[in-house]
Order: sequence, then structure tokens, then C-alpha cells
Amino acid sequence: MSNFDQGIGYVFYPGIKQIVSANYSRSHGITPDVCQIEMAPQTLNASDSDYTPIEPDGYLLFQFDEFTNDARTGRTQILLQGCRPDRASVRQSATSKNWTIPIYDRRWKWKFGSFSGHWNVKKNGEIEPRKKKTPRQLADMCLEAMGEQNYDTRDLLDLEKKQSLPYRNQIFPEVHWDRIPPAQALNELVTPLGYRICLGWDDRVRIRKYGEGALLPTEDLMSGGFEANLPETPDSVTVLGGLTMHEVMWMLEAVGLDIDGEWRPIDHLSYRPKEGWKICSPGVFDEIKAPLEEIEAEKTSGAPVDKAKYLKLKEQYSLAIQTVYRCYRLKYPAGGKSESEYLRLNYDHYGESLAKAVDNGERRGDRDYDYRAESYDEARRELFKATKPVIPGPWKIDPRTGRRGDYVIEEFEQILPTFTTRAELGIDTYSGKLIRKPVEVTGIYFDETKGGNTLSMADRIYSVEGDKFSIIPELGIIRFNEPMFRFKKEKVKDKDGKTSKEEHEVPYPAELRALIATPLKNLVGEPARYEHKEELKSKYRTKPAPLPGGLKDNPRKLPGGTDTKAVIKNEIVLTYKTEYKLEKIYNDEFPDWFYVKEVTSNEEKENLKSQALAAIDVENLRITSEDSGSGVYAGLKKMELDGAIQQVAITRTTSDGMTTTISRNSEVNTIVPPFDQRQRDLALKELIKQQEQTVDKTQQPEDQ
Repeated sequence: MSNFDQGIGYVFYPGIKQIVSANYSRSHGITPDVCQIEMAPQTLNASDSDYTPIEPDGYLLFQFDEFTNDARTGRTQILLQGCRPDRASVRQSATSKNWTIPIYDRRWKWKFGSFSGHWNVKKNGEIEPRKKKTPRQLADMCLEAMGEQNYDTRDLLDLEKKQSLPYRNQIFPEVHWDRIPPAQALNELVTPLGYRICLGWDDRVRIRKYGEGALLPTEDLMSGGFEANLPETPDSVTVLGGLTMHEVMWMLEAVGLDIDGEWRPIDHLSYRPKEGWKICSPGVFDEIKAPLEEIEAEKTSGAPVDKAKYLKLKEQYSLAIQTVYRCYRLKYPAGGKSESEYLRLNYDHYGESLAKAVDNGERRGDRDYDYRAESYDEARRELFKATKPVIPGPWKIDPRTGRRGDYVIEEFEQILPTFTTRAELGIDTYSGKLIRKPVEVTGIYFDETKGGNTLSMADRIYSVEGDKFSIIPELGIIRFNEPMFRFKKEKVKDKDGKTSKEEHEVPYPAELRALIATPLKNLVGEPARYEHKEELKSKYRTKPAPLPGGLKDNPRKLPGGTDTKAVIKNEIVLTYKTEYKLEKIYNDEFPDWFYVKEVTSNEEKENLKSQALAAIDVENLRITSEDSGSGVYAGLKKMELDGAIQQVAITRTTSDGMTTTISRNSEVNTIVPPFDQRQRDLALKELIKQQEQTVDKTQQPEDQ
């Protein structure tokens, strides 16, 4: 019931002579809210005598005067400073012509500023004491950088001390702000923790816990003002982290790109020399170039040439230069079984058959090619599967025995696309940032600086410098800047088939291994992620209403319960790091074998469960927030935003009336997008900004 008989609402903005109506909503967040003003047309010509400029940095004053039948009984005012008008539009009806002009509140200035800081940096899984900051300390730093005064962040202190949520005490979010607006940094800090940024009518910024705050007032409530807000409640909430990273040592095999667009081991390529690659000088490939030069010589002399053959030889030579000895693909993880000799021969047989078909011009879509390609791919899968390649770390339950054992992958595609780093964290020596360590490639290869292979009876295995190779994640291929090969002494045959008496150094593919992180997918392509599930309290779960008795058709009762709600948190990444023991025989060959010594996980060291519980706590606030709804009130209500009061909308009508709509744990103003939508819009804008600033540094194959 109202405490006044009638009232008159006013809205003022410097430079606008006559405001016909106005609508403004104050909501959570850093996005400026807009007051839509309908105004009478006025001159914009500065030379006119009645010209009044509309201030570019002005104020909005909302005022409501209350009257009884005898006198004025009260006045309520809300002042918004630092407002900015935007471009006006014309609104015309049969009887009038007005302008509509949007005016932004002072948060339009929050998109400016430059703020940097890297806090809660971890070194070997532990936060450096000098870099350790609580969420409240970080929020205070952001607000200071924004130029805010008399702000209130005490709710964040409750986050640190709340005994009922002990895992909160372990949350020190790592932040890396690099010249971004401080308001953006503040928003990215507090929103994931379940807090909201509230700008008060007194121009104070308050950080409030989502879902907690004042109740809706009852004074001056107009009829029909409440709307029920019934949240959709699952039975549980499951946090899914980013893709799990498995750091494993992989043996590599030399591969090349063929003229049909497929990558294969170099012995299965259509342009493999008849006597094998050891008769070719790496990076030169005279045996492949020779027939091409013969055709070019014929072409120069004016003799007719087979153009199709010439183009094929030219492409084969170009691909040999670009990929042979330069590209190595992950083959098997260390520690698996040796290859089956029968399956290897079968794979090579189909590879040689397919290579001849490709050289003869067959391609996908041709029946014979498709048959050979299918047989070849199946032979590769059988060979790969038979080695029982193990990805150390996770345990897999055998459905037949129920026992837990190593996860044995069946198809190479289960680890694609690879990551471009290892899983282990380290400090970048140049930037000081916490990064994933780079891929490490080691093995036996010819080193020009020492004039021989990197491994002999007295030498240790050398690592390949990181700037000398790049990763092609989709294919699991490592591409080197220069050919990688090794020399091996053996007797060779000449063109007449005679074997030499003395041994000569002939080139072979380098024996390489790579320490690299990969994902792990099941056979249907679902990647492994960190996962933590929490059941919702029974009082919040939806329960089906009991059916009335005596129903005619005796309907089947549907089962109750609702499935889990999945929440993706890509910043929570589970990693497994494998340590190996080397059993080695020095005989100018690659070391005998690598055994898994130890597998370590970051789950406990980086408190992944605590991070997941904090994320679930935030999600539960959305589900369990009670007393939701909104009310429409007569006059101007100066109610502050908090964690529960999420929106206050002021409407001044054309008849000088004024109402205030207050929303608790909901937002009902259809003009203003909901908070979650505003957050998505901000994230999208930031993504587009980053994309526009990204420089393409993809290394393209060199034409040689």
C-alpha cells in the first residue's frame, strides 16, 4: 500500500530541454546500463538563439515528489554522474514526433585503462610467497587502478574465512593481466568465484556474494508485481576440466607426404627409390631428381615429352625435398611390446602395393585404390594394436575381470590432435611466465658440428634444439627445419649388383624419440578430462508430484530424478607426467628399451578438487537461490544492488508517473540482456580483439 496519494516523476539531463519519458535499469557487472530517453525535438544549430548543447559528460537526475491531498510529503532523488549520451534516433507517430536518445551510466568509462600484474604464480606446483595474493587483495588492486574510492570488498574476506567451505581457503587464483582495463580484470577475478560487481546509487562499488542479500520491500507495492522464478534443478553438478594432458615418451618414424595427399612411412611412398633411400644423399635425392632432369633436358632440346609424367616427377621431387627426413610421426609410446614380425611384413606389403598404385595414378574414389587403402589402414591398425601401446597414468577397468590396469590404446587417432608442449609446468626464462615446458626431442642423428652421429660408445644422447622443429598436432607429426638422419656403416651394392668389400657410411632415418603431451580419447572420440561430481542436497531436487488415484488408463509412472549438469572449466587441467628408466646397450644402435619408472599427477599438488568444489559452489548458488522474483513499486525506490537484488529498473511515463521494478535473484527487464548473456558478450568481444591482434606465425614448407 502506498504512503502517498499521488506523485510526480522528473528526469533531468543537462542540455535536454524536455524529457517525455525515460527507462533505466541498474544491473550487476561492468557493462554500462542505458537510460532510454524520449525527448522533444530541439535545435542542434549552435547559431540559433535557443540552442542548448547536450553535455557529452553529464548527469542523470531522477526525482519523485510525493503528495497527499494536503501537501507534498516527500522527495526522493537518484543522481547518476559521469553519464554519456549516444546517437539519437527519430520516433514519429501520427500525432507527434520525438527523439530517442540513449544515455550510458558512468561504467562506460570502465572499458578504458591499462592494468598489468601476474599473481599467484606457481613454481613447481607451489605459489611463490612474494607473488601470493588473496582474492580480496587482488580485487582491491583492481579497484584502486579504476580510480574508485570508498569501495567495499569485505564479502571476499568471508570467502577466505568461511569454515563451512574449507576448500575455499586454498583458492588463490592465478591471474596474468597484461595491459587490460582494470574493470575487466576485476570482472574476470570475482565472477568465477561466485561474486558480483555492484555499483550503488551512492557511487560506491561493492563486491557481493551472488544470491545473498536483502528481501524485496513491501511498501508501495503495486498489484500483480511478483513473478515466480523456479530454477531448473539437476540431481548433481559435474565439473569437467580441460583436456587431460599425458606426457609420454614416443618413438618416432620417418614419414613423407605423397602425391595423393596422404602421409606414410618413407618406405611406403610412391617416389621411394627402387634400391631404397640409403642410395640417396639426404636433402638432395639425386636418384629422384635424375629422371626429372632427363625430361627437362629433352624438353630443352625440343624433343616431345610426356607432360603428365613430367608434372608427376616434379611434384614427387618437391615433396621429397620438403618432407623426407624432415617429418617424423609419433609411432609407439615407450614401454610397449615389440612389433609382430608377421604384422610388420603384412603392413609393408600393403604399403608397397599402395605406393605402386599411387605412382600409376590411382586416387581415392577408384575402386582398386580404395580397396588397397582400406587394407593398408587396417594393417596399420593391427600392427599398432598388437604392440599394446600403454598411456601411463589413468587406470582402466577391465569389463571382464573388473580389475584396474594400464590404459592400452587401440588406435593411433586416440591421441590426436597432440598438444604442442609437454604437461610439466616451468618458468619461461625470458618472460618469467608459468608455461608448459616445450617438447623435448632426443636420439641418434648426424650432427654436423661433430661430424658424426650424436651417439657412440662414449657419447650421451643429444637433444634437438627447440627452435629447429615444429609440431603438426592434427597429424602427430614433428617437422624439422633441416633433414634429420644418421649414418650407418655397411657394405653396399653397386649398379651391377656387386657387393663392396669395404663398409661405407650410408644414410638411414634418425632414431628419435619425443617427450610430448597428448590427450587420450576413447574409441568413440570422447577425450578424457578431469571430472568431479557432487550431488545436490535432496531439498533442492525436483520430485514428481504424486499422481491422483483412480486414473482410467493406469498410466506408467515415469521415473523421477534428473541427470547431472555438466560445467566446463577448461582452466582445471589434470596432467600425468611419466618418468622413464633407460636400459641401454652401446652398439651404435638406439638404446634397448625404456621402462616406466614413475607416473606423477598434479591432482593433489594443484588442488584440483578444491578448484572443482569452488566451481560447483558457484553453480549451486544459481540453482539453490531462494525467494526469487520481482516487484513493481509506485514511485522511486532507492534500493541498492547486492548479491540478491540484481536489478532495479526506473520508468518515468509520459504522464509524469514513475514506477520502480526491483528484481531479486532474477532479471526481468527485457531491454537489458541477462547477466550471463552480458558476460558472454564481453568474452566474445575479448576473443575477437585477441584474434584481430594475433599474428600468423605458421611455418610454411619451403619450396626448394
